[in-house]
Amino acid sequence: MARSAASHYNTVVLLNHHLSEGITHTPLDDFTAADLQKIALKIIRTPPRFGFSLRNKPPVSRDELTPDELRRRKRTYNSVVGILKMAFTHAWESGKIASDRPIRCLKRISVVHSPRLLFLNREECRRLLSHCTPALRDLTLAALYTGCRVGELGNLRVEDVGYKVFGLRIAAFKRSPARFVFLPDEGMAFFLRKIEGKNPKDPVFRSDKAKLWRRQHANLFRRAVSHADLPEAFLFHGLRHTYASDLIRQGVPLEVVARQLGHADIRTVSQTYGHIAEQFREEQVRTRFSPLDDAELRHAQEMAGRLDELWHEVRTVDWRAYAPAEASSQRRVRSMVRTPREVLDAFE
Repeated sequence: MARSAASHYNTVVLLNHHLSEGITHTPLDDFTAADLQKIALKIIRTPPRFGFSLRNKPPVSRDELTPDELRRRKRTYNSVVGILKMAFTHAWESGKIASDRPIRCLKRISVVHSPRLLFLNREECRRLLSHCTPALRDLTLAALYTGCRVGELGNLRVEDVGYKVFGLRIAAFKRSPARFVFLPDEGMAFFLRKIEGKNPKDPVFRSDKAKLWRRQHANLFRRAVSHADLPEAFLFHGLRHTYASDLIRQGVPLEVVARQLGHADIRTVSQTYGHIAEQFREEQVRTRFSPLDDAELRHAQEMAGRLDELWHEVRTVDWRAYAPAEASSQRRVRSMVRTPREVLDAFE
């Protein structure tokens, strides 16, 4: 049910947060779609959990949620259903229940993808780094140089730096297989400096208290984000999005970005970050289209001043919001998920 200690911890916290009242006492043989609706309603009404600070926040109603908040709750619901399906299947295979009907009740809900827009530009990165503690600054820099998850960086050993490649060897983590992450010269120099005088099995990074990085970075990072006057919702994982967005904006192919991040194919990268490349795509089309008609080419040369004026007029200061797609124009992927009507009524 879990592939790492952190994953197991997150699973337990998720179930405690959303299933700790009422539904856990329902006999499994009696579980129906109505019980699934109760789970959906509790997830909708329960505020998200950030550490232990929001435990006593009052419940919210469906109408109070923004589309993005509702999307996140749908994803939470799908995560809970996935965990329950494994548990129910184990009960069925172990002869604890007489029928697999409870398993067939567990259906996910379709979630319309939302692109990632919360990432930093280089000036914001420097501002964030200036407010980090020394050890957190090293961890943050490492994430910005590699796009690695905090768990991957916490597990990084000295022997993994410069192992067979100009970069890092990243061990298997969560559902991602082991991979190599290549580095720019700036990043390679940083990692080589961090391993000087250390033994091959030593961790590359330790906390300010000389402990292994586990989950103690979260509060420190949240404080640095606040002091740097960055969006409160920006988490450490946003550094991974920042890394990917910068590569894409510089014209790095999506296949390369996907390999660096450890994704099996480009679908996730394309859905998550593809919108970021709009200005780069625009520039490539303007400058690389081969001439087609001599007369029209001459007209374009005569209108060069007007065309440049238009180009500068439409470009925005905030490159993250360039060429936004209207919600109504985004193609909704047809879902093959047969979500129970009770759950659809809860969310919609």
